[in-house]
Amino acid sequence: MYNKFFGFKEKPFKLVPNPAYFYLSKSHEEAMAHLNYAISQGDGFVEITGEVGTGKTTLCRTFLENLNGSVEAAYIFNPKIGPKQLLKTIIEEFGIQTRSDNTKDLIDMLNAFLIKKKASGKKVILLIDEAQNLNRNVLEQLRLLSNLETNRDKLLQIILVGQPELSEMLNSHALRQVGQRITLSYQLSPLTFYECKEYIQYRINIAAQRSAIKFDRGAYRHIFKYSKGIPRLINIVCDRSLLTAFVMNQFKISAHIARASVKELATRGQTKSYGIPTGKWALIGISFLSVVFLVAVFYQPIREAFTAPFTGQDNLQTNVQGDAVAVKAETKDPTPSVAISDPIDEVHAPPVNHSLQRGSLAEHLKHMDGPSSRQPALIQAMRLWQTSAQYTPYLKDIDDDQTYFRLAAKPNGLFIHRLETDMAFIKKLNLPAILEFYPPGSASPGYLTLTRLDGDKIILKGKSDTEWIVTDLEELEFYWSGVAYLPWKNFHSIWGTIPTQSYKDSVITLKLLLQDIGFKKGAIDDKYDEFNQNAVESIQAKYGIPVDGYVGPLTKIILYREKNSSQMPRLYESQ
Repeated sequence: MYNKFFGFKEKPFKLVPNPAYFYLSKSHEEAMAHLNYAISQGDGFVEITGEVGTGKTTLCRTFLENLNGSVEAAYIFNPKIGPKQLLKTIIEEFGIQTRSDNTKDLIDMLNAFLIKKKASGKKVILLIDEAQNLNRNVLEQLRLLSNLETNRDKLLQIILVGQPELSEMLNSHALRQVGQRITLSYQLSPLTFYECKEYIQYRINIAAQRSAIKFDRGAYRHIFKYSKGIPRLINIVCDRSLLTAFVMNQFKISAHIARASVKELATRGQTKSYGIPTGKWALIGISFLSVVFLVAVFYQPIREAFTAPFTGQDNLQTNVQGDAVAVKAETKDPTPSVAISDPIDEVHAPPVNHSLQRGSLAEHLKHMDGPSSRQPALIQAMRLWQTSAQYTPYLKDIDDDQTYFRLAAKPNGLFIHRLETDMAFIKKLNLPAILEFYPPGSASPGYLTLTRLDGDKIILKGKSDTEWIVTDLEELEFYWSGVAYLPWKNFHSIWGTIPTQSYKDSVITLKLLLQDIGFKKGAIDDKYDEFNQNAVESIQAKYGIPVDGYVGPLTKIILYREKNSSQMPRLYESQ
């Protein structure tokens, strides 16, 4: 409908797994690397999971399209079949001719085919999409097929791709024989805020080399909030936004258009408390678009009505990054530097009955210079941690903000952990944080330091010591990208990531710390055993971060917070 209007050769946000539109996010790149590594090793089961709409099928098809001639693959995308039907489907996918219906004959023919391919130097893989739909008998059949091997190598490598329920199945006691054969697993993550923006522009560029359509920053925020980084949901809301812009004869997807599209989509499938049936909402939506069309055609001035300020209350995506980060970010010996001291002033939170009004955040962002806001934000955070606010002059030339914060904090005995989260998690941690914002009209992010929570008031610190910015959750979430930089101290010198990259002394220290915060006493040695892992996992589950038993930066922060150290600053005094 709108392709010609916007200059598209085809709709850019179709809900089909087209490899031509495959956007390689960090998570998808890692999943692809896992698959390629698995092929190179050639043994065991491989498991790839991801939520509905994260691009699993597109990943599969892109992976298969890029296989070289040394690999033969069978692709099954409808696994709701029985064991015998599975065998027949596999044989058909490999092009093996047979009229037999006997299970033994089918397995023998498949085995002969695999041996022949092995002799010719080829690898053979079986990729099953939507694998969460496999029943127990079919999984058992797959286990038996994985036993097809020579004295040295497996003849068939099996890749299972499905929703998170697949992992739950494979971790069950009943399927432990299959689960134990999983040698490599990876879970796809939703897109980050930045990846969401890149994803949208990437698909537009594929659909049209030159298109007049533009998305403004506010539109990206609404799309991200609605989709939570799920590509399929991004496609749905973008397609709806393009349709609305077409009806309004506009070449820009504004925040107001995106918000209207999100609002319309959010009502789908819902039954209101006053009893209007769900089906009527479709008619209401059509009626709404019809009115918009008439208004756009006949009453040009009325279009200004679409510039009403945003008042939505959707929550930003909670995507707390896991702990498995490089040990490089944590070092015992900070890099020496020539430091310029900035004396510590005693920092007090503003009084409860302050004079600043809601909206001061928006006014502040209008005049914020993104790059120059990094240093004062970090200095404010350092003061809250009672460290001398020192910085090296040459660091201002570092373009990457994460690197800047990490290197600038290190000489002051602080580490910086970057995470993508929401205010609920930060409140749970009860720690100050440097928050990332995008000032209007700026392509570079700016930063303010979250210093205090006072009821429903959120108090931020600006560049000046007398500049307190008071806002609320609704306004904050409208401007905040969801990225936070968390300063922390390694109080107990737990270095590295336990258990993969750690020191023996760190393991001993961890055990003493776990004992100190209330876990049962165990052997105080340098062995990170199941008892310790279970304790760590219980802490991770309590805070809602990935439960993996690895003690990285975020888990250390939580452990130190659990110890209730008086040396750690607080956003509010806990009850």
